[in-house]
Amino acid sequence: MLQSRAPGPKSLIAFRVLALASSVAALAQITLGGVVRVSGSGLGCPDWPLCHGQLIPPFELATLIEYSHRLSASVLSFLVLATLILAWLFLRNNRWALWPTAIGMGLVIVAAALGGATVLTELRWWVRLIHLAVAEGVVACMVIAAVAGWRGGKPEAANAKQYTAGFRKHLYATLTAVFILILSGSYVVGYGAGSSCATWPLCQGSLFPEGGAYAIHMGHRYIAAIVGLMIIGAAAIAWKQRHVSYSMGVAGLVLAGVFILQTMVGAATVWAGFSPEMKAIHLSLATLVWMSLVLMTAMVVVPMWSEADQHAPSMSSASPLEGATS
Repeated sequence: MLQSRAPGPKSLIAFRVLALASSVAALAQITLGGVVRVSGSGLGCPDWPLCHGQLIPPFELATLIEYSHRLSASVLSFLVLATLILAWLFLRNNRWALWPTAIGMGLVIVAAALGGATVLTELRWWVRLIHLAVAEGVVACMVIAAVAGWRGGKPEAANAKQYTAGFRKHLYATLTAVFILILSGSYVVGYGAGSSCATWPLCQGSLFPEGGAYAIHMGHRYIAAIVGLMIIGAAAIAWKQRHVSYSMGVAGLVLAGVFILQTMVGAATVWAGFSPEMKAIHLSLATLVWMSLVLMTAMVVVPMWSEADQHAPSMSSASPLEGATS
């Protein structure tokens, strides 16, 4: 079987930096996508892949906002591709580094195609929803790859088996719930119910207001309340696990802090009259909650690896999920 070259310090550091940079770039891409949506700049470039039939678009605000989103996608594509090349050359035997990066690259390509479809279908809400789902998938893949790159040689990095099965299951459930919550928010906006409830926490002075738009908006809030309890539970369990891994305890605190901030911003968004700036921040913080949960889950699932593992027969043909179930 093909074997990867033994990763030297420089190549390993390069992989870590690129995986981290890709994660940040993926977050920035979603943030810019949110800015494009809330500012109504989605058709600032009415064609694709060019903008107004040009490589360099006209200097108009809506056009520049949309074009910056496309440039950000190009930067993200380059970073993920570079990360994948390093994973293939030096970390091919570390399936947790290789597979998520490869899947992330595939999702970047899908996201680019969906971005074009979003423009060509004149911003159909369901295309936007799928586009966001794929973008969040890219974030998850690159965070997992970054964790895989950092697990080796860490004295305090706990073996995945040291975490309780209950904690794992809770993380899986919470991760799924947060993903659904994010997509439900996209559906609310796509349906046109994003600004229907002008008060918080009640809507029109009622817990169960009448009317389709009100019900959809409040449904999102109820989902958020349930998911919020799951998030706080995950953060509390993570803090209790700090004796196994100090970084896990810190990650739990970060998760709780970001979620509380996200809740406050959600309320402030309503009180501020659904300003575009607040709505963009709301989506960015939701993605940060997602990133925090993916990070914690990866810390539980991704096993430690050593330099000796890099000289073992290639495991690149096996899916990472097989290792998670062993």
